[in-house]
Amino acid sequence: MTDAGAGRWLRSAVAGVSRAASIVGIAAMGLMVLHVTVDVACRLFGITLPGTVAFVANYYMLFVTFLPLVVVERDRSHIEVEVIAQNLPDRVQALLRILAWLLVAAVLGFLGWESAHEAMRAYRARMFIIEQSIRFDTWIPYFALPVGYFLAAAVAASRVVLALAGLR
Repeated sequence: MTDAGAGRWLRSAVAGVSRAASIVGIAAMGLMVLHVTVDVACRLFGITLPGTVAFVANYYMLFVTFLPLVVVERDRSHIEVEVIAQNLPDRVQALLRILAWLLVAAVLGFLGWESAHEAMRAYRARMFIIEQSIRFDTWIPYFALPVGYFLAAAVAASRVVLALAGLR
C-alpha cells in the first residue's frame, strides 16, 4: 500500500470511528433528554420514576462526556495557545506539532490505561447503587472512559503517523 493509500485508509478509519462514537454520544444525549422529560412529566402527576438521577449521573453523562473525546481530538477542538510557536520557522512549528501530538497521545493513552484499571476494579466489585429500593449496576459505564481516552489517543497517534509520512 502506498503512503497516500495508507493515509486515506487511516483518515477514513478515524472518521468512521469518530462517527460511531459521535452517534453513541448523541443517542445517549437524546435518551437523557427523553428520560428527564418523562421524569418531569411523571412528577406533575405525582408519579416517581425511579432511576433518573442514577442513570443521568452514572450512565448518560459518562457516555456523553467521554465517548465524543475522539471527535474533539479529530476536529482539533482542544484548546491551543500559540504565543511563541507562531513566530518560529515552519519546520520548527511542524516539529513542535508532532511533539505536542505525541504528548497528547501519551497522556490520553495513560488516562485510558488507568481508567481501564478502574473500570476493571468496578467490574470485579460489581459496583451498584440503590435508588428507591431498586438496584442499578454502575460498573458498566466505567468502560466509557477508557474507550473514549484510547480512541482519542489513537487519533492523536494517527496525526503523528500522517505528519511523519508527509515529512518524508
